[in-house]
Amino acid sequence: MPMELGLIVAAVALLPALADFLSTLRRLALPADAGGPPDRGAVIYVESIRWLGVRWGLRSVAAGLRRAGFGGEFRTWRWHATWRGWLVLPAIVDAGLLEREARRLAAHLVRRHRAAPGAPIHLVGYSCGGYVALRALELLPAGVQVRSAALLAAAVDPARDLRPALARVSGTMVIASSVLDWLIVGAGTLVCGTADRRHTASLGMVGLRRRGRGGQQGVVELRWRPGLVRLGHFGGHFSASSAGFIRQCVAPAMGISAADGGRES
Repeated sequence: MPMELGLIVAAVALLPALADFLSTLRRLALPADAGGPPDRGAVIYVESIRWLGVRWGLRSVAAGLRRAGFGGEFRTWRWHATWRGWLVLPAIVDAGLLEREARRLAAHLVRRHRAAPGAPIHLVGYSCGGYVALRALELLPAGVQVRSAALLAAAVDPARDLRPALARVSGTMVIASSVLDWLIVGAGTLVCGTADRRHTASLGMVGLRRRGRGGQQGVVELRWRPGLVRLGHFGGHFSASSAGFIRQCVAPAMGISAADGGRES
């Protein structure tokens, strides 16, 4: 009887994660982004780990931002080899790789800023890519800023001091988290470690843990709630990048407005 009860509890606990994963299959069929003129600004999407060789969230994040009114360039930032994505752990536990890729991204942001100082840059990091994006912001020199940043289900220590990164964001930094994302950025990072090598539930699950210390102005936290299901965000790791959630919640918090009359689907 105790074993049967344990199996029932495990099945109930895993059901939301399974439903969340299955909900992504429809989004993988979204059309590829056609791009846009860089003079209207740029979104740099820092990919998650390419588990199963899939670029998770790529098409849905682009679709959500387009529907919110973003008309500039959308660029994917690839930071690891495909084989690392298939095996997962070689990407997230290699501190040297993460640091090198963050520095490479920071150098790219500096070049973009110098080439077109008036063109806004928005940075979006998903899952482990959230750490790469955050670390790149910390590495930017004084005088170089992005317009906004978003960390979706980020595999980052929730107690990390965000002030160095926030100093390089002229607008807002959006943090999207969900307590239902317990499997990947909860139990997963508790056992294997976050991208910044802390064995804890991640920022992407529990949200920011430095309240009351000051200096975190500019952060907008988007915590999952049941009402977000209607936007395609079921609370798990994979649906944190749903187009509806990006359009209706993330984009406005980043300062990207629905100026084109785009339609949500």
